[in-house]
Amino acid sequence: MEKLTDRIKILSNGKYVLPYCNCLLIEDEINCLCDSSPTDQEMEHLKGININLIVNSHGHTDHNSRNHEFPDAGVLLHHVEHERVASGEAYLEAYGFNHYWAEDIRPLYLNAVKYNARPADGELKDGQVISTGEVEFQVVHLPGHSGGHCGFFFPREGFIFTADINPAIKPFYAMVDSDVDDFIRSIEKIKQLKPDMLIAGHGKAINRGDLNSMLAAFSDEFYRRDEEILKKLREGKCTVKDIAEDAITFDGKFPQPKSIYYLHECVMIWKHLQHLERTGEVVCQGDTYTVR
Repeated sequence: MEKLTDRIKILSNGKYVLPYCNCLLIEDEINCLCDSSPTDQEMEHLKGININLIVNSHGHTDHNSRNHEFPDAGVLLHHVEHERVASGEAYLEAYGFNHYWAEDIRPLYLNAVKYNARPADGELKDGQVISTGEVEFQVVHLPGHSGGHCGFFFPREGFIFTADINPAIKPFYAMVDSDVDDFIRSIEKIKQLKPDMLIAGHGKAINRGDLNSMLAAFSDEFYRRDEEILKKLREGKCTVKDIAEDAITFDGKFPQPKSIYYLHECVMIWKHLQHLERTGEVVCQGDTYTVR
């Protein structure tokens, strides 16, 4: 745990470990967690603290897996994320299990990612201001990673919690409602807020320095992947599954277990192809794509 201010602390072990994330603890008139999947070691710091409110950046288990451990806390999420935190089947559908064959891992997946259904109690909306007493922060809708992905901007303290918009880790957007164009716009939205510091959801939590340059490099990865996909299309690979075999978003090599990361790759390639259709660079007929 690391102290940011007298009332705000970061629960983080400084490593990228799934299915966990960096979380914020606000100890105030209302005790609040921003995301709720700290590691077991960091969870120890919450013993004896009555958590009244949980605001989740989005509905992925590595950001909300412990919601059910705080039954007295109100849980707020963007409305797009509500169904997937209440139903395991909705969670699997959102991750593309009904679009690309992954039946070998379907029965294992929810346990592996520590899924625990916990319906939300209310909504987060873009621009909403949440006060815990002395601390106030603003909800910033930052879709792309998922449709309801949000960040939390603390203007008085000069930082933004960006969850899965993390300039130190390559972008990930493997949901049916992920969107490449939305993701790029969300990065620009963060730049416009001009934070002094960015708190990321994974790995090294605190990012300082030239944040605009860091975010620009993060955004450039989308365009690099576009070019790689266009290259594969010109070489004759013309379906999502064919292109996904080359693990473009994983630098050419799938992590293990390959089957789940291949599923994620299929969805991300699909999202890029949708983006390239909108820009007029590719044409889709059925499940076949060609360069225009």
